Order: sequence, then structure tokens, then C-alpha cells
Amino acid sequence: MSKCRFSLPRLDITGMWVFSLGVWFHIVARLVYSKPWMAFFLAELIAAILVLFGAYQVLDAWIARVSREER
Repeated sequence: MSKCRFSLPRLDITGMWVFSLGVWFHIVARLVYSKPWMAFFLAELIAAILVLFGAYQVLDAWIARVSREER
């Protein structure tokens, strides 16, 4: 009996954006017909989360690069 561990791959920032946009389009496409106000709210919420997460990734990479250059 072999033990197989399932693990998701680590996504870089581009992969995370593409994945998130795909999920966003899938969810919003279903909400537009039934509840347009909820689709608009969800779009704003996901956009804010993506911007914050992307900004965090960019700042983290920038800080790491600056600290490497200072050494």
C-alpha cells in the first residue's frame, strides 16, 4: 500500500491572477442574470482582494530584493 499525498502546486503571482480571474468570470457569469447587484458587489470585492494580494506579493519581492542588494 503506497501513500500518495495530494498537494496543490505553488502558484506564482501570474498564475494566481489567472486562476482568480477564471473563478471570477465563472461566478459572475452565473450571477449576472439572476442578481445583477450581487454580481457587481462580488466583482468589486474580488477586485479589491486581488489588488491587495498582488500588492503584497510585489512589495514582498521588492523588499527581498532590496535586502539582498544591501548585503
